[in-house]
Amino acid sequence: MDPFAAKQMAALQATSLAKAANRSAPGGTSASYFGGMSSNNPTRPDLSSGQDIMNGNQPFPPNAMPAFQAQQHNQPSPHPNPAGMQQSSHHSRKRSFLNGMASIMLQRSAPLPPALTGIPYPPGYDPSTSPWRSLDVSPNEVGIVRLAGKDIDLFKLWALALQLGGGQKVSAQGMWGQLLPQFDLQEHITQPNGQQQQAAVALGNLYNMLIGPFESAYRKNMQEQQHRAMVTRTSSNPQVPGHQRPDGMSNMPANFPPQMNALQRQPSNPNMNPASMGGLPTPSQAPDLALGMGGFPTPQNIPQTPQQFPGFQGGQNPRANLGLSEVPVNGAPSPQPGANGFPPVFSGTVPDMGVIEGDPETELRKRKLRESEEVDGKRVRQKTSGSDTADPRASLGPPSMGGQAAATVVPGRTIRQPSRRKIEYVPYAREVETAGGRDLNAIVHELNAAAHRPMRHIDEWGSVDIDALTMSLRSRIATELSYALTTFTILTLMRGTMSGFPVTQAPDLFEELLDLIEELAFDEAEDGDGQLEATRIITHREIVSYLNDDGAQPFAGLETRQGAKDPSLGPKQRPGNIIRTIMNILRNLSNTTENHDYFAKHDRLLTVILRLCALKPSEKGAMPAPASLALSLQDLVAVRKDATLILVNIGYNVKFAAKMPPTTAEARTARRAYELLAAYLIDLEDAVSPLACMMQGGVVTQMHHPKPPSSTDSALEAFTRIAQADDNRQVFSKAVPEEWLWSMFEALAHRLPVVEQDFNVIMREVWLAYFERIIHSLYSLSFLSPPSVKQRVKEDKRLRFPKLMLRLIKKLSGTPRDLRHHFMVSVRRAVETVKLIDDGEDSFDTSHSSTMPTLSFGMGYGEHGETRLEKGMGLLSGYQEDITMGIMMSSDLDDMMFSELASLVRVG
Repeated sequence: MDPFAAKQMAALQATSLAKAANRSAPGGTSASYFGGMSSNNPTRPDLSSGQDIMNGNQPFPPNAMPAFQAQQHNQPSPHPNPAGMQQSSHHSRKRSFLNGMASIMLQRSAPLPPALTGIPYPPGYDPSTSPWRSLDVSPNEVGIVRLAGKDIDLFKLWALALQLGGGQKVSAQGMWGQLLPQFDLQEHITQPNGQQQQAAVALGNLYNMLIGPFESAYRKNMQEQQHRAMVTRTSSNPQVPGHQRPDGMSNMPANFPPQMNALQRQPSNPNMNPASMGGLPTPSQAPDLALGMGGFPTPQNIPQTPQQFPGFQGGQNPRANLGLSEVPVNGAPSPQPGANGFPPVFSGTVPDMGVIEGDPETELRKRKLRESEEVDGKRVRQKTSGSDTADPRASLGPPSMGGQAAATVVPGRTIRQPSRRKIEYVPYAREVETAGGRDLNAIVHELNAAAHRPMRHIDEWGSVDIDALTMSLRSRIATELSYALTTFTILTLMRGTMSGFPVTQAPDLFEELLDLIEELAFDEAEDGDGQLEATRIITHREIVSYLNDDGAQPFAGLETRQGAKDPSLGPKQRPGNIIRTIMNILRNLSNTTENHDYFAKHDRLLTVILRLCALKPSEKGAMPAPASLALSLQDLVAVRKDATLILVNIGYNVKFAAKMPPTTAEARTARRAYELLAAYLIDLEDAVSPLACMMQGGVVTQMHHPKPPSSTDSALEAFTRIAQADDNRQVFSKAVPEEWLWSMFEALAHRLPVVEQDFNVIMREVWLAYFERIIHSLYSLSFLSPPSVKQRVKEDKRLRFPKLMLRLIKKLSGTPRDLRHHFMVSVRRAVETVKLIDDGEDSFDTSHSSTMPTLSFGMGYGEHGETRLEKGMGLLSGYQEDITMGIMMSSDLDDMMFSELASLVRVG
């Protein structure tokens, strides 16, 4: 057979085997995109088939042919050097990596410097506008930048990062510090501005800026290949018998001869790792994943035109005639052809760029795929025809290239047909959106709409008929009560320009409120002739402490206590809630000025609300309980607070008794009012000086200054207003026990400023008002107290009231002139309080007072009637120098205050 006919027979056989290999792997391969082997244009001449050469496919660019032919004659050695091939492969992979990185940055309109990648700038690009101007690129070698004076090989950095799982994983787990010794970097580097920076942070930033975009594109392509491979392997379409690709050839081009599989299993180089031939790199070969990056689109791709290699001659060894036997790849010697005319196994790894060893997502997909194949393999249908039939073309060996090549024949591998076919059944299932017959999505949608429903405007309420509200309250129907109380609450919150809801114009509605309170809170009317008992006042602090201790007990919420809802009521509201709602309405109504006189003169209002605030008589140490069975102890705390605010609003208009002496009911009302207010004031743990009180409220800061306790301040204000009238003071003197008066007097004295820091605190407006209320309350107590209480105040050695008041008067009188007018009212009241204590008489006994002369006009009137000589017992006679030479020498002292001070330092 002539050489031309032998060449045609070899081409036909190679074409037949290549088609068989292509039919066994549907879908092709995309490995050429990121460093894989191209199936259309192989870039390695030692891996390409003779058919590609004969078809005119050019493995190298035309400008590379002279060097190619020169190297063909410079490599006479039949045995390639493994070290040289490995070095050449490394340079090739690095070159491909830099090309890919440059292409990515060019697509982002930020081309890398030519000194870094070896690729010039695109035409028309201005290097002065490059974002990489400040990048320190090594002038000696491409692919190297300098960081803190050390060379950083970007290809090496990428390979090390891949071994640790990629740049994102290294950044997330903070493992950049592990790579510092690889580049001889210290833990900290010095920036150009002189500041210190962690080298690990700088290395991570360098990686993310330069290599990060390339890695993102690399991983995206890898995921696409994995998905394509899974779709191909799990496809239900049966493969054509006899066209399955042999094992180990998944990474080869589609037109690669299947006989190379047998050669792969018999590497001629003992230094080659057989595991690297299977397409799956081992962890130690992670850097080799960059092999073959020539398939990545580069900015300098030059169109290749088919042409024949020079010196093409037929012969016994066509590849030798083609000049492919000793052609080096990137300077590395190529393998010599074997006995069958094909080269032995190539040096290097042909990785699958879609698979990374150790990638968690890849391993998870592999495991799921294997499990699905194992499960589905049990349900597939067995073939009825014979299995394992051999393809007659599979036994064909490589073509005979001459007599010399025919001496050695490599047996071909038998290609078997698949014995099983995988059939998948995808049942049609309607998505169930209900649970137990209920559409949960619709229910949740309606609940969300109701929860976010906007508030209705007050105009949508429409016209309100006051008589209809009265009838709704009188009906006692649960729904009518709810509507009436809600509407009445809104009416009390509405305020005009000058006033609010005038309750004087709806007396029936007001009476129904009080009737409803009495009906819910008390079973029967109170006995008006009952005797008043002298019991101990239980303070507000004690009630709150009882609540805290009782609520901290185990299973406290399971116990049934007073005021709990009766199960027999059903869906109705608890009576305690209705009472608290009515108290809230009364408090809102008391804020209107025109309602003050009506509230104060109402014959039942104070009696009802003060009866609600009362406690049952109990032994010392026992838990207190409200007098009303409908109220719990928590309800009592809220009701007492509302009652105190009502007394603050109407205090100036309150009059306990119409005439003297007061009746038993009037005295009981006054006593309950005093007990309610004293419960907030007489606790000695809370009765402290202004500085200590402020420290109890919180730490003082520049932006926040604590205020006096609101409950204590409200109680002081209410007592000051109620006790301002002499008639109310007289009722208090007859209804309140002396022990209660002494407890109040002692607690108020403890609240006065003592040290210099206390006087600094009362310089603020809120604390000055708090101090004035204490002084006015002390004056009222001194006025209404009987002589026995006054004598006890004067002689008590622990209280030392005269000395305390003298210090206060002296301190406030000596303030600067521009501030003195703020304290003159308090100083005058303090002097009058000391004068009342010094007299020691009953302020309501007028039998000892001197009568006016018969002739109260004309000569001698000024000496006898207008200016009466003040007399006293000399309570401050021991402080003559402080008062006479200090306070009385002040020029701003009025005549009345001067005469009272004179009587305090003079006996008789």
